[in-house]
Order: sequence, then C-alpha cells, then structure tokens
Amino acid sequence: MKWIATILLILALLLLWRMMFMGYRGRALQQKKEFPRPLGSRDWKGLRDAVDGVYVSTTDAENALDRIAAHGLGTRSAVSMGFVAEGVGLLRQGARSFVIPTADIVGVGHGPGMVGKWMGREKGLVVLRWKLGERVVDTGIKPRHPAEGARFAEQVEELVRTKDQQKPTDGSGGAQ
Repeated sequence: MKWIATILLILALLLLWRMMFMGYRGRALQQKKEFPRPLGSRDWKGLRDAVDGVYVSTTDAENALDRIAAHGLGTRSAVSMGFVAEGVGLLRQGARSFVIPTADIVGVGHGPGMVGKWMGREKGLVVLRWKLGERVVDTGIKPRHPAEGARFAEQVEELVRTKDQQKPTDGSGGAQ
C-alpha cells in the first residue's frame, strides 16, 4: 500500500513540474511577440575590461518581479560582462550571449537583489537599465568581486554620460 502512495506522490510531483515548465515556456513564447531579440556581437574576442560574475535575470523596470523569459533573458548563467564595439557585451555560458547597444543604455546602478537572487547588501548587484524595443528593462549581474563591479558600473556611467553629451541639443535630432 505504501508503494502505491509513493508512486502517486511521484506522479503528482512530475505533473506539477510539467505544469510549471509549460507555464514558463508559454510565458517566453508570449513575450517573444512583445520583445525583440537582443543583438549579438560580431566580435566576442574584442570584449575588453571584462568582469566575471553571475547573470541573475532581466526584469521589467517598472515591475521588478516581472522576469523577462523571452530569448533566454530569464535564464541564470555565468557571465563575463565587458565592452564591445556595439556597447556592453554579456558573454554568457550555457545561455545566449547578447549586447546592450550604447544608444539603448539608460543608466546603471546597484541593488541588494532582484527576482532570482537576493543579496541583502546594498550594492550586491550591478543593475543595467536599458531599452529593449519600446520597454525599459533592468538586467542584474552579481560580480565575482564587488570592487570590479563598482569599477564596471563607473565605466558604464561614463559611457552614458559621453553618449548624452553627444546628442544634439537644438531639438532637430540631427535630421533635416
């Protein structure tokens, strides 16, 4: 009689796991319609000033609990983040690598955590805020060494500052 209960429990757990998997997959398929696929780099060998760490996730900037599942952006992985010609490169192991174009970077900051990883320290994660299509998202990375993460964040801040200074200020946008 115990073995029947054990088999029923195992089947119930497998069914529950399957339902969770199908729900996440459905969410990713739905979000693929909302979010464009992030760019890839043409030259990952050119990744400079790389900082190793853990890619935590990408979430909607307005709703920190809304993980973006499309295009593998919700998949936790090891990462080397650095700079490539196109912008900030996230070279991931076991998940799709991508580039945040310089023009799409809104800002950078630090946080104690986000969906998928909570550090409890004020500056535990480096959080990149950027535009993915029409939406603003946050990508969290836990650097292996906090000092390297702080240095990287300063470099991104400088990149954003430089980008903002290069924008035309006459309102014409450079087009005629």
